[in-house]
Amino acid sequence: MRREVLIVGGGRVGRHTAQGLTAERYRVTIVEQDSEKCDSLAGYEVNNVICGDGTDEGTLNEAGIEEATVVAGLTNDTETNRAVAEHAAAVNPDAKTIVRITHDGQQELGHLQFIDHIVYPAAAGADRAVSEIQTL
Repeated sequence: MRREVLIVGGGRVGRHTAQGLTAERYRVTIVEQDSEKCDSLAGYEVNNVICGDGTDEGTLNEAGIEEATVVAGLTNDTETNRAVAEHAAAVNPDAKTIVRITHDGQQELGHLQFIDHIVYPAAAGADRAVSEIQTL
């Protein structure tokens, strides 16, 4: 089974996701537009880092969007993440898409046909805090 993951966004969420997947033997490519973040990603166990615009068709093609089994928009901009998922669904309908949302109320994006999963780090952090508090 192929395990090719394309992550757009190499900040904290994207980097930690990539590290966890690489440790599980996934092949991970990160697209990040900030050149300083691109340079810093070289120090982490990530298979491939492409410095470029994650909404640019050429950059996404270079990153392997057509071969990816999962495409995750994990930037801190919901609209960028939505656009990445929409493009992935158009060029690679078999790929699963994950969209990071950044604000309360954006969960309704999950009804869009081209989005398979929504990730909301603030809610995930709150859920984890509740679980930890409940064990005390």
